[in-house]
Amino acid sequence: MKIPLAIVGCGGMGGRHLLGLKELSESNLSNVELVAVCDLRHDNAQHLADEAEQLLGHRPLVFQDLEEMVRDVPDLQIADITTDAGSHHAVACTAFDLGLHILAEKPLGLTVRCCNRILEAQGRCGQLLSVAENYRRDPMSRLTKALLEASAIGDPHLFLDISASSGNRIIITPWRHQKDRGGMLLDGGVHNADMMLYLMGDVEQIYARIALWEKTRYKAREGGVAGFYERWAGEMPDAVEATAEDTLASVITFDSGAMGQWTQSYAAHGRGFGHKVIYGSGGSLIPGGIRNGTSPSLTLADGEELSGEDLLDLVPDFHLDAITSELFGGDRMASYAMPFPAADRKLLAIEIHELADCIIEGKNPEVDGQVGRKAVAICYAAFESSSLNRPVTLDEIEAELVGDYEADINALYTV
Repeated sequence: MKIPLAIVGCGGMGGRHLLGLKELSESNLSNVELVAVCDLRHDNAQHLADEAEQLLGHRPLVFQDLEEMVRDVPDLQIADITTDAGSHHAVACTAFDLGLHILAEKPLGLTVRCCNRILEAQGRCGQLLSVAENYRRDPMSRLTKALLEASAIGDPHLFLDISASSGNRIIITPWRHQKDRGGMLLDGGVHNADMMLYLMGDVEQIYARIALWEKTRYKAREGGVAGFYERWAGEMPDAVEATAEDTLASVITFDSGAMGQWTQSYAAHGRGFGHKVIYGSGGSLIPGGIRNGTSPSLTLADGEELSGEDLLDLVPDFHLDAITSELFGGDRMASYAMPFPAADRKLLAIEIHELADCIIEGKNPEVDGQVGRKAVAICYAAFESSSLNRPVTLDEIEAELVGDYEADINALYTV
C-alpha cells in the first residue's frame, strides 16, 4: 500500500525531500507515492516536477493552490510542507481543513503562537501531524539514546552544547538572518532543542542572553550555497542587513533536575568550534555524529574509554527499526561511512516513511505536534528570557503567558 503524497513548497528543502522520496522508492519498504507538487511560484513547482520525473520515473501534477490540488487529486492524503517557516501555520491549517495529514518541516511554526494555531487546527480536524526533525533519527543518535537509557554513564547531570562559526557570511540563504523569517537561532537552534528533548527529556526553564553582532552579512566568494539551493544562487544579494540575533548563551534546567548549557554563535570569526557532551554520575558521553557516522564516545569514571563496536556490548537489546536498518545497512551499528548528502536523504526518507506507516497502522508519529512545539518553545524561552532579563519556564512559553519577543512577528503574520 502506498500513500499519495504532495510536496508543498518547491524550493531547496522541497528538493531535499524529493531526494528522500527517491531513496525511499528504491527500498523494499516504500510506502508513499509522489502525486503532486505545489508552490506559489509556478517555475519552482515546474522545476521540482521535472526533477521528480527524472528521479522517480513519473511526473507529478503541478499546482499553485492547495484547494485546487485537493479538488483535482481527491485521493491525496499527505501534505509534505517544505515552504518557508513563516507560512507553515497558514499552509498547515489549510491542509488540515482540507482533510490532509501533514509532515511539516522544522520549525513547526515561526512562533509559539503559530505552533498553537497548527495544533488547534489539528484538534478540530483529527489528522496526523509529524514534524520533520531528522537529527534524532540518525543511527548514531539512536545509539546515543540507547546508551543513556541503559545507564551507561549513570544518571545524566550536565548537558553541554557549545558551538561557534560563520563570521559575517550569509548562511545558505538571506532569510536566515531575518527575525520575521526565523533567523538562525530558530532555524538551526530548533535542531539543538529537539536533541535536548530527545536525550535529556523535557526542559523546565531557561535563563539566556541573545545578541546581534553581525548586522551586515555578505555573500561568500566561493561556496556558501549548499547544492540543494544552487538554483537560486543568482537571486542572492551580495549583502543583506540582518535583523535576527546571531548569538545565544543560556543555562537550562531540565525537568529531571539535570542542568545544561546551550551556547551558539553564528557570528564567530576565525576557527569554528562545536562540542556536545553529557556528564553523568558514572561517566561522560559524547553523542554520535549526525549525518557523518561518527561513533559516540564514552568515558567511564575510572577513565576507561569506549567507542565503536565496544559500545554495542553495553546495549545488547539495541536494534534500529526496519527502514533505518535497510537504508543504513544494518540493525546494530556503532558507526557508518557515507557522505553527508547520502545520509541526509536517507534520514528524510525515514521521516517520510514513518508518517505513512503511522497512517496505515493507526499510530502517532514520534515527533508529533506537541514535541515540535516544545522544540520551538525552547528557542523562544531563550529569546524571551533575554528580553525579560529573568528565567523563563517552558510552561509560560507554550501557554503564551509571555511573548514580548515574538509579538511583532505574530502581528506581521496576523496570527
